[in-house]
Amino acid sequence: MKSESFRKQALSLVLFFAAVAAVFALTRLRSDPAKKQAEFVVQQLLSCSSAVEQAVDAAAPAGSEPGLVAVDTDGLYAFLQAQLGDAMTADCLDKVMANRLPTRITALAGQSGGKLTPADLTLKKRAGAENCYDFSAALLTATDSTAAAQVSGTITMVKEDGRWKAAAITLNL
Repeated sequence: MKSESFRKQALSLVLFFAAVAAVFALTRLRSDPAKKQAEFVVQQLLSCSSAVEQAVDAAAPAGSEPGLVAVDTDGLYAFLQAQLGDAMTADCLDKVMANRLPTRITALAGQSGGKLTPADLTLKKRAGAENCYDFSAALLTATDSTAAAQVSGTITMVKEDGRWKAAAITLNL
């Protein structure tokens, strides 16, 4: 009689610890800090259209035509570093500038009649690539929320100085 009672208690204890372990494992799987930071970077990059244009205009030499015609890359670089410097590696920031991603998004916003905001942003971990995510989003006009464009790309994250940072970004407009 005592041995059967002991077995029931032991089985209950084993099931309890198995349930706790399962909850812990599911919680660990859901929290992906690299993905959360990647989502933040993509969101910021896709939202920067009007702010980039204002930074470019403010950094333009006196007497020059405003807009993206004569972009002061030093001023734009300083603006992006202030906005995303803690979220991107220095190399990634250099590549973003070299590929003119912010000005391409701003030019698209100008074609659509104003500021664009990202909507329906999805990130999916790329199979076989560590900390690499495929993303897609719709860019909506801020004035009337109509779809202006669909964007997609990839973002690769690395841990630098204890923080997750974007190491590479591609963007397809």
